[in-house]
This record gives sequence, structure tokens and C-alpha cells, in this order.
Amino acid sequence: MSATLKWMWVLAVALATGCGKGATPLPTRLVPTRMPTIAPSPTSTEPGSADSGWVVAARGIEVRNLAVAGVVPDTAAPIYAVRLDPALVRLRVRYAPDTPQLLRTWVAAHHPLVAINGGFFTADNQATALIVADGEAHGASYAGFGGMLAASADGRVWIQALREEPYDPAVRLDQAIQSFPMLVYPGGVVAEISDNGQRARRTAVAMDRAGRLLIIVCPTSAFSLQALATWLASSDLEIDRALNFDGGSSSGLFVDVGDVRWQIDSFTTLPSVLLIEPRTS
Repeated sequence: MSATLKWMWVLAVALATGCGKGATPLPTRLVPTRMPTIAPSPTSTEPGSADSGWVVAARGIEVRNLAVAGVVPDTAAPIYAVRLDPALVRLRVRYAPDTPQLLRTWVAAHHPLVAINGGFFTADNQATALIVADGEAHGASYAGFGGMLAASADGRVWIQALREEPYDPAVRLDQAIQSFPMLVYPGGVVAEISDNGQRARRTAVAMDRAGRLLIIVCPTSAFSLQALATWLASSDLEIDRALNFDGGSSSGLFVDVGDVRWQIDSFTTLPSVLLIEPRTS
């Protein structure tokens, strides 16, 4: 098939399955993570219990875990959220298609404060879109769809909807991950997503109206993409814009800040991850 048709097929499969390499459809029932989620006091709330509220884990880093009712009948879906002040932390993208690793292995090697999985990738672990790691660009940008989480060398962090603001190679990026779809467009507008209602584990990044970066993970197969988009826009997280990262077996979240230890591992190896590190300058 042509290169264009091949990429369209790859993207369609990735979106439908909510995961990268070796993807298979996930069941619609709630599926727990394979590793324990540990959140010592004051954030020791177990999945499905009451909202912990925002808890300061360190300067510039807040955490919150809560349960969302009504997504799956008779069950509350757990959500784990991290809120970051971009002026006080640094984003770091790691990309190693030749040596993909489970999220916990990435964490053990680099010791970040926070870590999540990156965007979609092919069966041979190549990113399906642009990735910028420490100023070095890999892959080609999505055109007309999807979004990009990006950071400049001076520490500015943003999410842009590529449909409305296409990637400009003249803009120097320090770190970036492109993924799809946009869940919430700038101004808090809920995206209309044709996702057939399939539920999967989910990872998303967002910017709130105060300019803070949010990392949001649901470690059970509770949300369809449309349901997640609708919940994000209607929640009290004050979301201005949000972007879906790879989900399903790729989803994961590690937090090691202050007294907080969250460990939600990916089910598959990952060629790319987003790490949050202390800002040193």
C-alpha cells in the first residue's frame, strides 16, 4: 500500500485499540493495574473511594486521586492526577525505539519525580508522529489532527491543537510529544470523537486555565475517549485544553515526590516516555 495509506492504517489501529505495539481490544469491564498503587498518608485513598483533594507533594507539584461515578454502572472509576507548575519543574522526553522498556524500568534508570508513557508507536517501536528529546527531533508531524505537548529551552510549556495551530519547524523545541486525539480544545471546548465507545486505560495531559500542566491517568478500562473528554471539560480541574496520550496496555504513571509513591506500570514496553524532573536553573 502507499505510504499515506499505511500511516492512516497504523493510526486507525492505534486509536481503536488504545495502545501501541501488539495491541488487542480491551474488555469494557474495569481492569486493575498489575502493580499496586501506593499513596501513603495524606493521599492514601484507595481506588473507588472519596476525593482526596489536591495535596501538595513538593513545591510546584500537587497530587490528587478521586473516583468518578456514572462512567461504568455501579462502579466508581479511579483517576490519578498530578498538577505541575512549569516554572518549578522540567519536562524531559526520552525516546529509545531500539530498546523499549516497561515504565518502571525507565523510572529505575532516570529517577524522575513523575513519569508517564508517551504517544503512539508502530509494531517496530517507531513513534507515529513527531518527538523532540533534548532538542533532537524524530519522526514527522501530524497534519490537520492531533496535538502536541511541547516545552522550550527557557521552560515555557504548552499544548497546541495541530488542526488549529500546525507544527512550525522554525520554532525551536526542547522537548515535545505529539499524540491524538485532542480531548479538549483551547477554551475548554469538548472534542467530538468517533471512538465507537470502546473503553480502555487512559493517559492524558492538559493545561488548566492558570497555565499549570496536569497529568491524568485512569488505570482501569473505564473511559471511552469521548467519555474522558466530556468528564475533563466538566470537572473542577479547570481544564483549558487536553490531549490524549497512548492508552490501553501502554498507560502508566509513577510518582516519587515527598511522601507520595504511586506505581502504575505499563503492561507493554514503551519506546517513549515523559519524565518530570526538578528544575535546576
